[in-house]
Amino acid sequence: MSANVLIVGAGTTGLSLALSLLRNGLSVRIIEKQLQFHPGERAPGLQPRTLEVYKFLGVLPDFMEQSSPQPGSIQYYSVPDDGKPPRVAPATDRTDDTPARPLNNSRMLGQNRQEAILRKHILTDYDCQVELGTELRSFEQHHDYVIAHVIKTVDSKQVEETITVNWLVGADGARSVVRTQLGLSFVGETPSGVEVVLGDIHVLGDSLQHVDGLAIWGHPSGLAVTLRPCLVPGKNLFSFLFRGGSDLDLVKATSNREELIEVIHDIMGRKDIEFGELVWMSIWRPNIRMVDNFGKDRVFIAGDAAHVHSPTGGQGMNSGVQDSFNLAWKLALVQKGLAPKSLLESYSRERKPVIAAMLNKTTEIFKKEFQAKLGQREDLFRGDELRQLGINYRGSPFVVDERYTETNEMIDPYRSGDDGTVRAGDRAPDAPSLARLDGETISLFDIFNPIQHIALIFPGMTGQDFVGEILETLREYPVGTLKSVLLLPDSSTGSFSDLADMTLIDSEGYAYTHYAVAQNTPTVFIVRPDGYIGALVTSGRTGIRNYFGGIIL
Repeated sequence: MSANVLIVGAGTTGLSLALSLLRNGLSVRIIEKQLQFHPGERAPGLQPRTLEVYKFLGVLPDFMEQSSPQPGSIQYYSVPDDGKPPRVAPATDRTDDTPARPLNNSRMLGQNRQEAILRKHILTDYDCQVELGTELRSFEQHHDYVIAHVIKTVDSKQVEETITVNWLVGADGARSVVRTQLGLSFVGETPSGVEVVLGDIHVLGDSLQHVDGLAIWGHPSGLAVTLRPCLVPGKNLFSFLFRGGSDLDLVKATSNREELIEVIHDIMGRKDIEFGELVWMSIWRPNIRMVDNFGKDRVFIAGDAAHVHSPTGGQGMNSGVQDSFNLAWKLALVQKGLAPKSLLESYSRERKPVIAAMLNKTTEIFKKEFQAKLGQREDLFRGDELRQLGINYRGSPFVVDERYTETNEMIDPYRSGDDGTVRAGDRAPDAPSLARLDGETISLFDIFNPIQHIALIFPGMTGQDFVGEILETLREYPVGTLKSVLLLPDSSTGSFSDLADMTLIDSEGYAYTHYAVAQNTPTVFIVRPDGYIGALVTSGRTGIRNYFGGIIL
């Protein structure tokens, strides 16, 4: 085999998948048909859940260092600009970080810089590089391998190569070759009447120094220009977006830098802004679609290859990263012979409801932003659910919940926890101030990782026998696939087995509170490698076996 997994596409979806698989000990090849990496600051919004994913992958410090806080407000200017102070409206709620949500606010970092961080870690940690100028032409699936036919551009010449791998994943964007050749339906709509020019351009001087965050001249549903500082160190770089009226020729407007600048000046009614180098620009047309299935047999798709939508709401890039994080640990277990191939069915079954909900939410924002009547004021406020901390897999047949057993309950895949409950399928909350026996303190997020299930054992005050049974049951599964963590209440006086991989004192009570565990009800939460609760068990051995029966051979 050339590698365990061939990843087609080197955006954030493909790179986060590669890093997750490499962390799990699999070999990968990453191919990208473009001859160079895209320079633009597209998709800059990093949602809190994606930040948590990067925490688990061990790359969060780089993202935090290079990113900036998301603008909390939007400045609305008149068109043409009359020099009056802008109307300021909130864009999102800035909330404090909490012990359960230590990364509670979005951050901004251009996709090109996100990709550079991921490429750096893939190269430094695993000596793996993206193969530029390498295009997938076709592939064939066999019982236990896939053959891919690619064309590589080497010294301006095209060279054919055949790559044999165990699995193939298409992260190759909206025009996905992988999706097309799999024959997957791409169902949805293409709203008419909306065309938007977007890109990045340098601004000379300090004429826009008053722009703090997102600034809009006009209204997005009509004649308007939006500018946002990219906050690239040492550069006065701005992202721009504009949509004109019916008399504006966007093809002409994007034919060269001079035409572009003239249009921006005309819409804003300001000629004093000097623009420098144009980094990139493109015409965007809305396309709202998703696949009927995220893969077939040994070939899968993720990110824009599986779903496309309006960029309003900042959900797309983040959803692609979370596609990858959901798939990676499952693919790794199956490849290692530790899990049945049927586990891979859960990738599509879990992600489809989430993506369908995401499309509904981003389309609602799109309509407010671009399809309102001209001149109508509608503030572009972003709700809490767009942080993606409420995304859940409660309806998945691959999770086990012995506390909440109602099967006919309506589930919103984007809003778990609003009712104050913590259930199987939910994001596993953090809990800090956990004291080790040596006196050091750590948090649950320091323990969660992309290669192991974490069994959080809450014995309460009465669970000595329960703990022994759970630890004995956990030893039935392959070494290295899970870690047992015994969480004792601060007031615990019982004598518990020392055979857990880690014993911690919940000194501030955060773990018992965040997981809603009563002191008199011994409970186990099995946290999956993607940071979601796979099982909530109160029965002991039976519940553990019920969950791992569908996960581990």
